[in-house]
This record gives sequence, structure tokens and C-alpha cells, in this order.
Amino acid sequence: MTATQLTPYLLDKSLIEYTTVATIEALRLSDPVLQEQTKQKAACALQFFLSILDPSSEEERRQLKIFQSYYAALNGKSEALYPGLAEKVLKDLPSPTKNTIEKSNPKTLDLTPAQHVLSLPDTLDVIFAHIPLLTKSDRDTFYHGALTSHAFHNATQLRLWRHPRDLNTVEQQIRFAFGTAISGASGDTLGLYVKRLRIRIVKGGWNARLVEKIAALVPGVVDLTLQWGDSEDGVEPVTPMSVASLHKILSSLPNLKHLYLAKFAYTPDIEGNLQIPADAHIPFMKLESLQLYDFHWYWPPISHGLGSALKVFDIGYGTAISGDQIAELSSKLTSLTTLRITSNVEIRHIRNIVKNLAKLEHVEITNFTEVDDEYCAAVIVLLANLESLKELCFNGAIGSTQLRVLADSPGPLEEISLKLKEDGEISAALERLLRAKSETLKGVEISFYEDGLAPSDKLVEALASIPRLERILINFQPVHALSSSSVDKLLKQCPKLNWTSNLEDLVTGNSLYEKEYKVRFERERDENLKAMEEDILGR
Repeated sequence: MTATQLTPYLLDKSLIEYTTVATIEALRLSDPVLQEQTKQKAACALQFFLSILDPSSEEERRQLKIFQSYYAALNGKSEALYPGLAEKVLKDLPSPTKNTIEKSNPKTLDLTPAQHVLSLPDTLDVIFAHIPLLTKSDRDTFYHGALTSHAFHNATQLRLWRHPRDLNTVEQQIRFAFGTAISGASGDTLGLYVKRLRIRIVKGGWNARLVEKIAALVPGVVDLTLQWGDSEDGVEPVTPMSVASLHKILSSLPNLKHLYLAKFAYTPDIEGNLQIPADAHIPFMKLESLQLYDFHWYWPPISHGLGSALKVFDIGYGTAISGDQIAELSSKLTSLTTLRITSNVEIRHIRNIVKNLAKLEHVEITNFTEVDDEYCAAVIVLLANLESLKELCFNGAIGSTQLRVLADSPGPLEEISLKLKEDGEISAALERLLRAKSETLKGVEISFYEDGLAPSDKLVEALASIPRLERILINFQPVHALSSSSVDKLLKQCPKLNWTSNLEDLVTGNSLYEKEYKVRFERERDENLKAMEEDILGR
């Protein structure tokens, strides 16, 4: 991994300037109280650089030596060993420009992001720029409110730090890391309050040591999304160095409960031994949810560590884990309620999984090769026997017989995502399923093996009979002639219904929709899009 690519980000002018100015102030102040406060600012900034600068890089080594001398000068004990060190360092320090001095003045509003954390906490620029809530509208509300007073600041600060903005770029990561590190000058570092972290390792892994540093700064994280590269990266080999970095990151988070590991670039055949550490399984022992996208090369510690604490297991696309491995692991996942498998699994594997995990509530099976009718029929029968089944997602094409099996199943289905094959009775069978599960259904997603289904008044009325219905994602044929009464029932009897393009296809042109519902649905649509603007690394 190339260390020099990270160097320009670490040696950012504003961060170096902040650290230099803080050191000058700490060495020049005569008031012991002010000197101690300023000394803490400088020490936190210097410690950040001392812990991350790489001496193998000539530029970083040069800056490292300078900051080492600064840090030694700040340390009162160094005076006994090196008399006059503080005076020498102060003499050698660059003279700050007028602009720099003004920027170090806490009364000035033109501050660097790092100075905002310590010198003007009422503005909270760093916190609110990097640490949003889950939705943008909520974040805007807290941002404006936190600027009003210290009381509001104190009430919202820690809550905002719990869920940082997705750290998708190296620029965001370096600012976040530095701001978190220096926040310790005024008490506990705010990194201790971070609960969710979403972060990306770029292609080549050259920012891995920065990600490692951030993980060390946020040991209280319980929810981690770690994405390696993106879908346009092509081929990205896994090396012993990348394994060591992954281990270091995960081992820095002892409270981890929810983990999403994704590597989007293709992983070629691994040459040689990856040298996985003997304790690499430990971070997986307490996990309650795990989502994998690739990372099958880390399967030995993953399968070793996972156990009775796991409730959600999502094996995503590109994760080359065999059905035998999944079935074997399922025997010790006694608390598992959600299982998503995006790979080809045989009927015998599904049978063993269902036997071992009889309490499953959410099941998704996605095959990437076409499966025959016998396979599809067997899968539906096996899953329909799960008495606690609330969600079923299956991309194999099924017919009316399988829909009737699901209608008669004991599970309280809330979400269904199915692919249907027309056999002359599919519409009636779907109506039966919807009415049979009307008390529990919330989401209905239906695609079709060939052409979409022509919506009928009976089918729309079956949807209208579901009072808790929230989402309609049915691939209907675009041209239809529904009666106004059936559409009116759908709108009136399903008060929790949210906008989808499929719903819009059904209701557009209906007078009740145009008069009373259209504005609300469109507003909800826009709010959802706004909330997702910065959900870059979401699951």
C-alpha cells in the first residue's frame, strides 16, 4: 500500500497551521491557567500527528521531527534533560502572520474547522458539518438550534456525535479524525460518544492507516459500515497487509454489535497465505447483525466467531460461501431471526437451514442462475412451514399453487417480495394471498416472469383490505381501466400507504387522489429523497 498518497491530506495547511499556532501560544503565555488550557490544545493536536505520520515518507518524516520537538518542549519534564529546549523551539518556530494571529483569536469568526471545536463551541461547525442525524431535515433543525445558545448546544452535542455523516472521502476522514482528536483538550474526546461509523477504504488501501486511526478514536462504536473501494474499481487483490489492517480496525471496536463489510472490486484468486491473526474471530463473537459483500476470504474467523448473539445475517452478492458452509454455520446461530442469501443454494441446504433455524422471521433467497419449477415449489413449501415467518423474498418464478401454499401458511407475513409466472390463475391466487394475510401485511412487492399483470378492481380491493399496508411495489401493466370506487377504497382504507411509482401508476387520474392525496404523496416522496441525499454508504 502506497503511504505517500495520504501525505498531502495529512499535511493539510490549515491543520499544520492550527497545531503550530497552538504551540506558539502555549510556549509564550505566562498565565499558568491559560497556559495549561492552551497546552492541552497543542498537545492533543501534536499527539494526533505523532501517532499517524509515517517516517518512511520523507515529507512526513520532516514534519514528524518538527512536531516531536514541539511536543518535547511542551513537556515540562523535558527541561531537566534538555535545558533551554522550550526557548530554542520557540525561537525556531515560524512567526505567525497577522492573518494567522487573527485566526487564533477566539473572538474571530473566521476560524478553521478544528478551531471551531475548541475556541467557539457555540457554533459547532465541526460537529454539525460532520455529525448529522439520520435524516437531513432533522440535522438542519439541530444545526440551527445549536447556534442559539450554550444550553441547546449542551443538549444536542452528544446526540449529534452519535451518528456521524458518512466519511466517504479522504478529505472528510482527515477533518473528522483531527477534530475528534483535538476535542479531548476540553475534556473527554467527543469520539467516545460516536455510536455509528460509516467509512470507506479507497482502492489500493492507501488511506487504511487513517481509517485505523479513526477506529481507535471511536472505541464506543456499535454499528460499523466499512466499504472497500467502489463498483468502478475493477480488480483489487487481497493481501496480508489488507488483512492486518482489517483486523486492527475491528479489534479497536470492542463494543461492536452491527457490522457491514463490503468490497465492491473483484477479488482475484489469493496467492499464498493471508496470515489471518489467531484472535481475528473475537470481533465477531458479540455481533447481533452481519452483512457481507465479498469478504469470503475472511470466512475462517467470521464463521469461528459468530454464535448465539447473531440475529441478522446477510450474505450479499459476490460472497463466495458455499451452501454447505452456510448450513454448517446455521447450527450454532440459535438466535438468528433474519437470513438473507444472495447466492445459489440447493434444496438440501435450505432444508437443513430451516431445520436448524426454525424461529426465522425474515428470509431472502436470491439465485443468480435460473432455477426450475421443482426447485421453486420445494423452496416455498419449506419456507411456508416457518411459523414465525414475517418476511419472504424469493426471486424464483412461482405460480398460483405456491401462492395458495403461502396463503395457507401459519406465518404472520408482513413483507413479501415474489416473482410470479402466469398460469391462468395467478391473479385469483394473489388476491387470496392478500386477503389471507390482510391483518399483518405491510409491504407487497411483485414482479413477473414475463409481462406485468393487468390490475383489476378485485385485486385493488384486495389491497384495500390491508389496513396496515405501507408499500405497493407491484409491476402492473401501465394501461388499465380501474373503477373510481376501488381506488377510493385503497386510498381511504390504507392510511399508512406511502408513495411509490407503482402506486402512482394505479391512482393517477382518480379524482379523490388528485384532490386530497396527491400533494401529500409528492411531499413524502421529496422528503424521502432529501433524507437519502447523504446516505452514501448505507446498507
